[in-house]
Amino acid sequence: MVVELRRNYRFTPETGIAELSNAVNQGDAESAIAVLKKGGRICWRPTPSAQSFERELRERVFPRFEKFSTLTDPADALNQLAEFTVLCALRRGPFGAETVNRLLGRMLRETGSIEDDGPYHAGEPVIIVRNDYNVGLFNGDLGIVLPDATSGELRVFFRGEDGDVLNFAPGRLPAHEPAFALTVHKSQGSEFRDALLILPERDAPVLTRELLYTGVTRVRETVEVWATEHILRQTIERKIERNSGLRDRLWKKPAGS
Repeated sequence: MVVELRRNYRFTPETGIAELSNAVNQGDAESAIAVLKKGGRICWRPTPSAQSFERELRERVFPRFEKFSTLTDPADALNQLAEFTVLCALRRGPFGAETVNRLLGRMLRETGSIEDDGPYHAGEPVIIVRNDYNVGLFNGDLGIVLPDATSGELRVFFRGEDGDVLNFAPGRLPAHEPAFALTVHKSQGSEFRDALLILPERDAPVLTRELLYTGVTRVRETVEVWATEHILRQTIERKIERNSGLRDRLWKKPAGS
């Protein structure tokens, strides 16, 4: 028996995200672009040029993260961390997650509220990229660097499975990366209230309707998309090619049906 899931309970119809994600999933570029042009809780603007990208991040994105460096309550910080993220289609390149993380991290250090010259800074989000069963942290876990209330030393705080707040010395963490921005691939399984989704200015094989659908459906309320109309159309019209034949075998009707 094959079960096909058709309803997503993460977001409500009035956000427009359901309408957008359905159009993307069907490969209907015209309908998807029409939804994006409506505005409201779904915002759309062209990807900035490489020359203006840093300025746009500073003006439109960094204020969402700047407040983290002033927070003192780890539970509050972790809650706010789930409110917004930047999702990038690519890991590398001028519009990739590595570039966005580098630029936003530098902006955080330039605020003047951080005195530590070390590799970790108060208000910096991090993501675990390798499972460590001994420590109890796993690939995809999101945390935030904050001073310990007692010692003042920087610790990295995570939400445990039971909802409790866990904290670790930075040196105890398994492999991890900055998490101002995540690739869409890395964000799978996560959920955010709002997000900015950035597509590059040039086409790439990874730009498929499945990637765009995944990025849009990480969000409950508001999503802003940076992409040219040309790239959006190409992305929505490109479907991942799978050669295993498994889906065809699963959906094949029995003889005589």
